[in-house]
Amino acid sequence: MTPARLAVVDDDPAFSQYLATVLGSRGYEVTAYTSGADLLRALVRGPAPDVVLLDVLMPGMDGLETLRAIRTAHPGVQVIMLSGTQVPATIVDAVRLGAVDYVVKPDDPEGFGEAALEAAIRGAVEKVTLTGEIARLRAQVADDPDGAQPCWGSGAAMRQVLTMIERVADSDVSVLISGESGVGKEVIARELHRRSMRRTHNFVKVNCAALPTELLESELFGHERGAFTGAQNARVGKFEFANDGTIMLDEIGEMPQPLQAKLLHVLQDREFTRLGSNRPIAVDVRVIAATNRDMEQMIRAGQFREDLYYRLQVIEIRVPPLRERRDEIVPLVEFFLVKYAARYGRPAAKPSARLREAFLNYPWPGNVRELENVLKRFVILQDEDMVLAELQRAKLADPVFAPAAPNGVRAMPPPLREPPVERAPAFDDVAAPLADVAADAPSPEGDSAPSKLPELARRAALSAEREAIQQALDRFRWNRRKAAQLLGVSYKTLLNKMKECGISAPNE
Repeated sequence: MTPARLAVVDDDPAFSQYLATVLGSRGYEVTAYTSGADLLRALVRGPAPDVVLLDVLMPGMDGLETLRAIRTAHPGVQVIMLSGTQVPATIVDAVRLGAVDYVVKPDDPEGFGEAALEAAIRGAVEKVTLTGEIARLRAQVADDPDGAQPCWGSGAAMRQVLTMIERVADSDVSVLISGESGVGKEVIARELHRRSMRRTHNFVKVNCAALPTELLESELFGHERGAFTGAQNARVGKFEFANDGTIMLDEIGEMPQPLQAKLLHVLQDREFTRLGSNRPIAVDVRVIAATNRDMEQMIRAGQFREDLYYRLQVIEIRVPPLRERRDEIVPLVEFFLVKYAARYGRPAAKPSARLREAFLNYPWPGNVRELENVLKRFVILQDEDMVLAELQRAKLADPVFAPAAPNGVRAMPPPLREPPVERAPAFDDVAAPLADVAADAPSPEGDSAPSKLPELARRAALSAEREAIQQALDRFRWNRRKAAQLLGVSYKTLLNKMKECGISAPNE
């Protein structure tokens, strides 16, 4: 980590050199100046220090005048005033002008209260760090070129979603957005925020599957300096930064169970503590969670807290997959073509009737995100034949959308992704495949006991999952990340499913 840069300004060369030596031995990068004018000239020529230790009484330009000039030209620099006397009026003036602390120095330099000075410096450095962290988070929130005006379809499925958004946007209840990967759950969350009373405050997104437990807790709730190895400075958490605004917890189903308990506490009490601290921080944040998993199944399996689920699912909005919203495909194609033609400086070429037909007939297992990426490539490469070939290869390779078997019975798609909406099958359509699966395993009540339908369904689902996962792994030569992307699940979910299905790599 880059050491904090300090500047010592004192007209006594012996004292300033002493401080520079002591603070340099503590790991700081220190530069000494003998007058305020020298410091201001240095600020014009080069980068500003993080913290300035500034003597109050100096000939010519005194400390308060120098402080005023620093605050005008470099408002982010933290200034600690040093003085041989503790004069209340001077302290008040210094604080009013923006000094962060005031430390009294003794007559003898070697008797200086190093502990008090170091505490003041640490506080100033932490303030610099927190200010930088807030600026980083603000830039992250502002960097959302795709979330300002979403492209909505006019079909019945999305009209229901929009109706629900209109009804709940101006309330503060928690919302759970469910749907397959790539359907546009983040777009829905941003639209809820945009239409709410909180729209002038921050919208903050956190991916719960992207970080291990320890780092995710720090990301959500922040930490104090020294809370764990490597925590050199305090950090603002996403909940604290989202205060008065909205926080989106994406892939909430991947949140580790120890953190689920802490999140439940935040939702109940509207307060939390940073890692390494006992001081509660009150927050007023609207929580929107999103998932592509079957949360009720996770509760039954003991993987997700039931009480947290009902706290998050005050309102649930299900976003249908793109294959159930085919009336939206053409408007989305036109929207993305115009958007990326402008972004990449390419002509907004219109797809031929043949390519439009291919778009309409493709099952889009990756949903809107997959459609968007295909159109990015089309805009950049301007090669329609390449896109057609790509869609055909993907359609043939995807086991979920494989053609019907010779006997006319479509294989059951794995529960990793919601199946296409079709007519409700008659009992005879599924009884034979279920019986075939059941025949491979003994009944839990003994060989002579008849198998129950739920048990048959569970075994059939497990068998279908095992087959789909094995095909995906074989296709990508056991590249598990690519297989997870194809199946529409997170990498962690794929590993759990492989363990559940008894699938391991050939060399494991």
